[in-house]
Amino acid sequence: MPAPPLYPAEFRTALISPVPRKRRKNPRTVTMPEHVGPHVKLVFAEMARQRMTYDSLEERSGVRRATTKAWRRKNRPGLESLEAALATLGFGFCPVPSLEALPAELAGELTALALTLRLNIPQTWAALIDIGVAQKLLSMRAIERAAVLVEHDARRLRHDNDNTPQQRADESTASAT
Repeated sequence: MPAPPLYPAEFRTALISPVPRKRRKNPRTVTMPEHVGPHVKLVFAEMARQRMTYDSLEERSGVRRATTKAWRRKNRPGLESLEAALATLGFGFCPVPSLEALPAELAGELTALALTLRLNIPQTWAALIDIGVAQKLLSMRAIERAAVLVEHDARRLRHDNDNTPQQRADESTASAT
């Protein structure tokens, strides 16, 4: 008895050739700067990999085009601008202590966990933070949990560098009284 075919007869297995487009001389949208920190290199490498232009990064993150271009040679990015740019590119910015800064027992357990999960140390920290937040949310009542999630979603949707005036917590309480 012959084996059944893997694909139906009308199924097309050959790749469809892409529509030819006019190619640019340099297909990369962003070049890699040489003398910048690793976090800035990550921004530019991801922009190049995702073929994101400065204009589209500005539209999505709220970080001005001139600011991003200045990171290449003149300025170092601020935390808010860097977080907004990385979030637009699908990355989070999480400070991670080095293993040397941790107590030896905790460093050993963290290393063992990272090896078990087949992750690096920053990814392991991010996973532990996610687990901690999930556990905290599970222990809350439904109304509290919904309020926390709404606030979290509002923060993710709001651009950190959208150039809108913001009040400090002490100013808002003073103006309310």
